[in-house]
Amino acid sequence: MSWSHYWFARARSAAARRRETHGLPEPPELQRILAAGESRLGVLASLWLMMFVLVGSPRQLAQIAWWHLTDRDTPGRRRRIAGLAEELREKLSSGSRVIVGYFERRIYSRDVARVPGWLEKFLHRTTPLCVVQPRTEADVRATLAFAVERRLPVYPRGVSSSPFGGAVPTTNGIVLDLSTMDGILEVDAGQRTVRLQPGVRWADLDAHLEAHGLVASTTPTSRFSTVGGWASTGGLGLNGFKYGHLSRAIAHLRVALPTGAVLPLDGTDDTIWHFLGTEGQLGVVTELTLRVIALPTAGSAHLFHFDDELGACRFIDELVSRGHEPAHVAFYDRARMLEENRVFSDRSGAARPIVEERDAVLVRFDDDTSERRFLADPLSAGRRGTRAAAAYLWSERFFPLKAQRLGPSLLASEVVLPHEAVPQFIDRGRHLARLFGSPLAIEVLVSRQSGTLKCVTIASFPCNAQHRWDYLLRLVLVQLLTYTAVALGGRPYGFGIWNSPFLTRGYPPLLRDDLIEQKLRHDPHLVLNPLKWFRLRARFSVRSTLFLGPVFVPALWLARLFSPVLGLLGRLLRPVEPHTWSVPPPEAEDGRRLVGDAAVRCTFCGACISTCPAYRLTRDEMVTGRAKLRLGEALMEGDEVTPDEASSPFRCLQCGLCEEVCQTRLPLRSCYDVLERWLEKRIGRPTERIDRFVELVDSSRDTVLATCGLLLPPVVPGASPPVTTPGGPKP
Repeated sequence: MSWSHYWFARARSAAARRRETHGLPEPPELQRILAAGESRLGVLASLWLMMFVLVGSPRQLAQIAWWHLTDRDTPGRRRRIAGLAEELREKLSSGSRVIVGYFERRIYSRDVARVPGWLEKFLHRTTPLCVVQPRTEADVRATLAFAVERRLPVYPRGVSSSPFGGAVPTTNGIVLDLSTMDGILEVDAGQRTVRLQPGVRWADLDAHLEAHGLVASTTPTSRFSTVGGWASTGGLGLNGFKYGHLSRAIAHLRVALPTGAVLPLDGTDDTIWHFLGTEGQLGVVTELTLRVIALPTAGSAHLFHFDDELGACRFIDELVSRGHEPAHVAFYDRARMLEENRVFSDRSGAARPIVEERDAVLVRFDDDTSERRFLADPLSAGRRGTRAAAAYLWSERFFPLKAQRLGPSLLASEVVLPHEAVPQFIDRGRHLARLFGSPLAIEVLVSRQSGTLKCVTIASFPCNAQHRWDYLLRLVLVQLLTYTAVALGGRPYGFGIWNSPFLTRGYPPLLRDDLIEQKLRHDPHLVLNPLKWFRLRARFSVRSTLFLGPVFVPALWLARLFSPVLGLLGRLLRPVEPHTWSVPPPEAEDGRRLVGDAAVRCTFCGACISTCPAYRLTRDEMVTGRAKLRLGEALMEGDEVTPDEASSPFRCLQCGLCEEVCQTRLPLRSCYDVLERWLEKRIGRPTERIDRFVELVDSSRDTVLATCGLLLPPVVPGASPPVTTPGGPKP
């Protein structure tokens, strides 16, 4: 065999291999060389041919590097995913699902936070290889065992209603979507306990408990988040002043470990804290038993105004020192009250404000005795707001992100502070925000934990994610606000990816050492939620020193030092935004303006998932509002969408429940009409799939009626029967 014949054969083999593995066509240069024949092979052509065989053509190398950087599927990866999915399906129960569609997997690559695409792609590979929707504890254990065997990372996830990246993949792997484990297994009205799976939404739990005269003692402000998700992430929320941290309500917990074991834990067990607030680092919660309380029959909200935050904090101190026990205490600064008026005016068209624009404290009691005692105290006299304003603020407690409608984006630093540090944080935070030209709105939820006051402080400001450089500077402001809180003895409310550098200050050294020891004990192969808490490592096997590495805090110190310069730059870059949103008509620019404006205002909170009858029937997030808006963005950007993914949005009842619970009151049904029009032009109308969906709806009327609130659960004396939800493959 001649030298040239050998390299020609190797080149043909390499071209075929790369076509099969990466879907790359033969380069034009190779086609010219092969067409010229072996006899006309010159020196430069010989060198090019050898380079192509050994490493590939420059164009191919650039294409592969781009695919790797943007985390795209190649034919080789698709074959790997198909093989993994086939093996997983054999190990799981019939009601579970394994999701492999590229766009559907991309939905699981983010949470509430809208991270710039280039930053997300540079730091991590956020698109999972597959998504597992388990139905039972055995499914969770099987998934963990499979991941350990294949050394694949696993990322537990509820509905991703937090902005910290705690449920976002860092190295592809498997997302474990626990929102489908949503069964309420038992209610014991006598013992006042409820046993449930981790994917139960708080709204569904409240509706079920109400039929038994019971209610959860404390809940998050995200009403449609999951019980297991909040237990794993936060635990400080509404009614925390009286009932404290969620841990006080946990009677029992079951946790699946990567070692194959299942830990049954009692609420009084000290080791339960290894799994509460640690964001799925040590194990996966598969079942909870909560202590609940009798449904309050009386009690109301009261609003008190103050000249500044110092007066409000003194008032809260007096509540404690005089022994008053309101269930809920929250502080709103004047900017937050102004925000409430703007949102109310935008929704209703009313020019008259609904609340007075002053610093205020909202106090709510859930029993008559405590309320009467408080109203008889001189502390309650003299600075009272209207009952209508108090009732309005209490009714809006489940919509903390509603101001994003006017943003059109919203950023926030969410931290837990000692009560005495709140005034200092507000003062320093306002100073930083003024430098950046951002109007900072402050809301504080006050809870009692271990005898001390813990304040969940949310410092938010509007921005526009569509203005790239301005948005990036606002992200720096978020980190500066969090850094300020940590310097005052606080900690981030959640760590995830973006707050993980603050772990060294948020946890004492002894507690950190204990967590590391437990991590190595329960997860020796480090498959659970890697590269966040215990190993700050970015892509390309290098430390991401600029963003997440050991120079992070010094970099923030420098950013704070030069904040006047950064702030000036931010003010120059910041576009002038109106305080209202004029909804574009569906016909404008073929609906592109409507879908684009709605997509950037979507908070990605997941409320539309929980109330969607189509989702309850199919367990396919592609039928939900937030997925449809993201699909609309993808279509406008020219991204590839498969016919199966493109046909999913047609499975819709047009019931409007998604609009009813949408925090930003988006015109979702109008967006759906536009999206269906686009998709119909692309793939035609998927009549057969629509017919199958109609048949599924017709055979599952009770599920549809229950989701719409038209079929209430039966009231059964004592314990309730298990609540089942439909499973099976999607149509």
